[in-house]
Amino acid sequence: MEDDDATIETPDASVLSAIAQPLWFAELSPGGTGEGFFEKTSRHALMFVRRVRPVLFVSFDNLSNIGDSSPTREPWAFKFARDLSVSHLGVMAYGKMWYRDADLIARMHKLRDEGFFDGYDRVVFAGSSMGAFAALVFASLVPGAHVLAFNPQSTLDPALVPWEERYWTGRRQDWTLPLSDAQGALAQAGRVSVFYDPYFAPDRQHFERIAGPNVTGYKCWYSSHKSAVFLRKIDALKPIMTAGLLGEVTQPMFYQHYRRRRELRWYAGALAEYYTKHGRDDMARRTMKTFRQLKRARAAEAETQND
Repeated sequence: MEDDDATIETPDASVLSAIAQPLWFAELSPGGTGEGFFEKTSRHALMFVRRVRPVLFVSFDNLSNIGDSSPTREPWAFKFARDLSVSHLGVMAYGKMWYRDADLIARMHKLRDEGFFDGYDRVVFAGSSMGAFAALVFASLVPGAHVLAFNPQSTLDPALVPWEERYWTGRRQDWTLPLSDAQGALAQAGRVSVFYDPYFAPDRQHFERIAGPNVTGYKCWYSSHKSAVFLRKIDALKPIMTAGLLGEVTQPMFYQHYRRRRELRWYAGALAEYYTKHGRDDMARRTMKTFRQLKRARAAEAETQND
């Protein structure tokens, strides 16, 4: 009898190369270079890649990721973790559920009970908005874990935050499930770094609910609910996240990077609008004039460096 396998044709290499693949597939495919796992339900997926450094980065998607059904989808901050050679557990969301999923919560508890988070020098949970909420509450499973949270919600439980009127779908989730409120959940955590705009009332109120001895707030003035985007535009996000992942973010370091906000039209326009609303038109004009001067100075500096 002929071997059945002999009838199976191997696709041409050029065909295989044309098939879209996520970046993590290079490490987790059968012939990949790394070790880990990928598992998926209808609501969430977990991707884990073990890497050289004894640091575990745990990330959670935000709302901007949930509609991505492409075969190249990757967890939030995947390239960042890969480039630093740290192990990465990425939790991907497929809906506006704020991770209120009994199966996911049970899975994370099981990972904890099996010792998945043990053996690392440092474990860091991170995310933005919905993902930052998840980073705060799931970090409570790992005593000593650190958190990098950009514009987090502390909860969407209407009984606890009746003033939170955003995210209608999220508010309708099951907030009786475990890990539903970050308030009081961070006592055993390591350093918790929260990045938020103190002038944006909902985010400020969420920060005030979780403020404590190990929680440090970094004020991203006039960034509204997009502090991570704002920081990326001034080339501050990567160095700040690197510091928080491998060591600690410090106040002097953060605000030194944040000085570059003055070169961003987003910031200058928001500040000028504030002055205009308060009848300080001269200050509004001075703000925009300073912005233009800084932009010209930066352009001249860049031109000199390229000569």
